[in-house]
Amino acid sequence: MSATHAEPLHAEQTSAPLTRLDRRAIEDIVRSGRRLLVQGGMGIHASDGVSGKVAAHRGARLVGVGTISAVLKTPEQLRAEIRRARQESQGGFVGVNLMAAINKADFELLARVSIEERVSFLVQGAGISREILRWCREGGVPFAGIVSSGRLAAMYEKWGADFVVAEGAEAGGHIGDIGHPLPTLVREVLAATALPVVAAGGVDASDVARFVAGGAAGVQIATRFLACADGDVHPAFKAMHLGKTADDVAIITSCVKGMKARAVRNAFTEKLARGEAVPPRSKAWWFGKDGYMGRKKACVECLGDGLCVCRTSGYKESFCITDALLAAAVKGDTENGLFYTGQSLVRIGERDVTALPTAAALLADLEARLAAEDAAFEQAPAGASAVA
Repeated sequence: MSATHAEPLHAEQTSAPLTRLDRRAIEDIVRSGRRLLVQGGMGIHASDGVSGKVAAHRGARLVGVGTISAVLKTPEQLRAEIRRARQESQGGFVGVNLMAAINKADFELLARVSIEERVSFLVQGAGISREILRWCREGGVPFAGIVSSGRLAAMYEKWGADFVVAEGAEAGGHIGDIGHPLPTLVREVLAATALPVVAAGGVDASDVARFVAGGAAGVQIATRFLACADGDVHPAFKAMHLGKTADDVAIITSCVKGMKARAVRNAFTEKLARGEAVPPRSKAWWFGKDGYMGRKKACVECLGDGLCVCRTSGYKESFCITDALLAAAVKGDTENGLFYTGQSLVRIGERDVTALPTAAALLADLEARLAAEDAAFEQAPAGASAVA
């Protein structure tokens, strides 16, 4: 399939559409007294097998929303993951996350696949692409933008987005503004746009009530779902998120435009801190002999032109992000893998992978917490607040 097109993305629907998560649907959910609980799309392979299970949750206070990461999936891999999530979602909301920083042809092709599959929404970060809003509009799929400022949120509203995800400095992976903590950002974004706002970045169960009370249409949780019993990610990947303290979190300089990113500290992040280069290696073990999108060299040119520090330096600087993320998620290589994580990993209570709860159990626990907080608020003396 060609990655370029001259006609609107009105591709024939290949299977039953997922339930649309557009602005009206979100506003209806909020009016009903509930909020969105969005599972963040967490990089290469990290959240595969989780999205549909989260989307199946429809509780008294929360409506689950699953997000599939399209990054570095082939069209076949992406279709398979969407269809698995659709089956597991029981009619719930399942969207797809795309990074604008990836190879432009890949970006358009994976967007096309998502629209053909009629996902609940497309959410896009790591740069800005106005084209994707047009594709979504033409294909009848709601669009959400990941924002790190009120200005960008207002821009997306003007362009016709259905909602925005305000991602603060505590997020895992690439950080839009390392000095912009989530509570401050959410207030800024809520003041700048009338669109529904989802609070994201370092969020865990203890944060949900305060962001909801502050006006958010919901929250996005990613790291906690990395460490759950469900999903395809390697058990060693999950174990890397257990028993950690603030000292186990590293802020690295990514190969993606030299951006800052948050990861679990290990031998690999220490190597990067020393300025050591990690050139790309063959990825045939994962993508097969035909390579990724037909690209067979060690560097599969996963990022857009000029955006990869490793490639532009002739592989003498930085590192291959595809190798590092696949080593973590698929191989469970705790020495050479890159384990992106949110700051909330320090609040994960389990210490053993065999004790991890399922996604359904995590959501049930969240419902119980919110019910308890509501009860405490109702019993509090007049003028008191149960939300810190």
